[in-house]
Amino acid sequence: MHKIARRIMETYLKEKKILTIEELGLAGSEHEKSKNLIFVTLYKNGSIIASSGRIHLKKPNTLFELIENTLFCLRDTRFAEAVKNPDELANIQIRVDMIRPEGRRIIANVSELDTKREGLILLSQTRNALWVLLPNITNVASSGAEYFQIVCKKAGLDPAELKNEDMVLYAIESEKFSDM
Repeated sequence: MHKIARRIMETYLKEKKILTIEELGLAGSEHEKSKNLIFVTLYKNGSIIASSGRIHLKKPNTLFELIENTLFCLRDTRFAEAVKNPDELANIQIRVDMIRPEGRRIIANVSELDTKREGLILLSQTRNALWVLLPNITNVASSGAEYFQIVCKKAGLDPAELKNEDMVLYAIESEKFSDM
């Protein structure tokens, strides 16, 4: 998946062309038939320079999700600051996380989170906030409480002010594809 994402980015940046599933050689593949969430994260020198993903499937299949989220990474302002021309893509590392429908579950408390294999989604309609911390994306947290603190900070929320009725928490598992 990360190799496909790289090809999508390189072609778009060099030729201003969005590759089709057929041009990618993936027509009829399992990913054309599946409906999994995709998160694409780009790194340069160990730091995240772009990311894109959704918590609900918007496209008809996994490959369309991959194509769109890869291209959305190119709009990330951090990407524009880190990559000045297409030749610099050689210095970019790509991580693609694929989350299958069965890889997401609602949890009542962060203590239910298995931080060795799961990440966390915080969704708060009352606070108009959403944030995702993918599995194994960081080594700075080892407990569900620490994951929660990070997610709240990224979402601009004070965890002390959140009540259970303010949010929905999802534990997520992903299959990771990476050149890191």
